[in-house]
This record gives sequence, C-alpha cells and structure tokens, in this order.
Amino acid sequence: MSRFVCVIAAVIVMALSIAPVRALVDLETSALPDSRLEVLVVEIDNCIYCGLFRRDVAPTYTTSPRAKSAPMRFVDINAPDVDRLALQAPIDTIPTVLVVENGREVGRIAGYVGPEIFFHSLSQILPDRGP
Repeated sequence: MSRFVCVIAAVIVMALSIAPVRALVDLETSALPDSRLEVLVVEIDNCIYCGLFRRDVAPTYTTSPRAKSAPMRFVDINAPDVDRLALQAPIDTIPTVLVVENGREVGRIAGYVGPEIFFHSLSQILPDRGP
C-alpha cells in the first residue's frame, strides 16, 4: 500500500512541476497593443508543453533585459485577438512563440524547443534589438 501512495505522490509532484505558472506573466487577453514589440506565446489550457515553456523558459525571459523592449505575454489560441494579428502562416503547433511588431508577425518559434534553442532562435529573430 505504501508503494502505491509513493507512486501517486510522485505523479502529483510531477504534474505540479509542469503546471502553468500563471503569476509570472500577464495573462490578459484583451486588446493587443497597436504599436509595440511583443513576444506572444500562443497556448491552450492543459497543454503539457505550454506548461513546460512556462516553467523552463518564461521565468528567464521575463527577467532578461530583452523583456523590457519586447515583453512576453501569453494568449490562448482561441482568443479573438489572435485573429487580428497579421500572421505569416496559420498556427498549427502549440505553443507557438510569435514576435509581433505593430500587430504584424516578424518571426516565430513553433513548438516547445527548450530554453537553449529558444534563446538562440529569438536572438536570430531579434538580432539588432538589444541583448
């Protein structure tokens, strides 16, 4: 019986470790700003990889100098605001990170790629926009 309890406890701890960390970022999905640079993470509830992104990538990004000039915001794929963006292609992978300037997509990172590849890819999208 105690082995069963340990297994259940381990599963609960693992689930909590990848649960969305909602306090780290602004989750407001009302109107998107008309003119500014943003990093939008398009996600959906109960997405394991979205939770991993929030746990492994978002905390480092939101405390970085780059976040001051291009803040990160999470948007649900079903939010009407996503339809107002001028996207280069449809979003077919969750999470998808969109770099948006003046409501137009200037780059994207599709899927959860982990912190190292995320930051490298972002530096390729925003090479002249700060650290």
